[in-house]
Amino acid sequence: MKTLKFLAAASAVLALSQAHVAMAQAAAKPCINQADLSDAVIYSMPALIGAFRVKCGPSLAADGYMHTQGATLSGTYVAQQNATWPGARRFLMQFTANNSKSGDDGMAEMISSLPAEAIRPFVDALIQQEVSKKIPVKDCSKIERGVSLLAPLPPKNLGGFAGFLVQMVDVKNPSICESR
Repeated sequence: MKTLKFLAAASAVLALSQAHVAMAQAAAKPCINQADLSDAVIYSMPALIGAFRVKCGPSLAADGYMHTQGATLSGTYVAQQNATWPGARRFLMQFTANNSKSGDDGMAEMISSLPAEAIRPFVDALIQQEVSKKIPVKDCSKIERGVSLLAPLPPKNLGGFAGFLVQMVDVKNPSICESR
């Protein structure tokens, strides 16, 4: 359950927003494509792993999963980032547009006006910074265990599973389009 909460929180941080909208407002907004959410999860994994390692590294066992396998796991996802960036960017643009206040499209406009590659370093740094703030140190060993259990999944499966979980627990922000 903690891993589910961590994945949901990570998806929200990726979207650069900490505000929650009312369910009625969320229902009126366009849904986000599951494939784009999956790409966003895959794309963000190196930053998520980096945030976890920064926050939890000192409290984890030297022979534990993150110290022994974390770099390899991160590398698996780094190799997928170029392919998943277009979907992750669409996710980010849609989520930002869905969450902009009426008459305040500044963030959405900025993201859409900049070259796609120009915002990648900003997005990566923001994910790592925001996620590291939200990880409770008391949960580091539990999160490490969850990561070690999910690590054998290929990136596409983990991304798809995250989309499935977000849809199954009926997250409203972002609202996920029904899969076909």
